[in-house]
Amino acid sequence: MPSQNDDSGSPWGSPSQSSPDLELALKESVDRLKGLFGGGSGNNNGTGLVKILTIGLLLFVALSIWSAYYTVPSDSVAVVQRFGNHLKEVPPGLHFKLPLGIDKTTIVPVKRQLKQEFGFATLGARDPYQGTRDGGRETQMVTGDLNAALVEWVVQYRISDPVKFLFEVR
Repeated sequence: MPSQNDDSGSPWGSPSQSSPDLELALKESVDRLKGLFGGGSGNNNGTGLVKILTIGLLLFVALSIWSAYYTVPSDSVAVVQRFGNHLKEVPPGLHFKLPLGIDKTTIVPVKRQLKQEFGFATLGARDPYQGTRDGGRETQMVTGDLNAALVEWVVQYRISDPVKFLFEVR
């Protein structure tokens, strides 16, 4: 129920008035933005363009720094490529590289035992190296005496040389 002194008829009372401090802070923020981009005064002599270019350069430098570091997990090594050619292998830890696509790193798990499953799939397990396959066709084998057999099998392996794994596996 509206108060008796309120003429607006609103159950929440009279509409709230913005405080002068809030309006002043908003006006100062708008004036700062105008000054940053060269608006507001007619005699900026290109300083707005310089400020925009400076902000763009700072963003470019920040992006370069952000893309220049990487972390190699403790069970892996990283193979670094520069313009697609093998450059080096780096051990686990925090490392730096040339940014923006000049150096590319591929992390290879060398201390884990990996596996490929054929003819079935373990429920709940995901393997990034094995795509979806037709399990029924994978199990069909022909024995030496030309009998048909349905065989489910697993290959377990550990990567010993990451460069050969990435570049020389057929």
